[in-house]
Amino acid sequence: MNYTQIAISAVEALIQNGPTIVDDISALLRPIKEGREPTADEWAFARQQLDAANQAVQAG
Repeated sequence: MNYTQIAISAVEALIQNGPTIVDDISALLRPIKEGREPTADEWAFARQQLDAANQAVQAG
């Protein structure tokens, strides 16, 4: 899974949690908008968001 796929999945999960997560969405999209590779911290954050989304899906 590439960074864009991870970011999109995470953003979709974040949207379900309401407007208080705008900063998280901005952080996920920043490297894409800036046309650069994500930093190690950005990758870690994206993976964390994806893991949370997967857990939410599995929990039903």
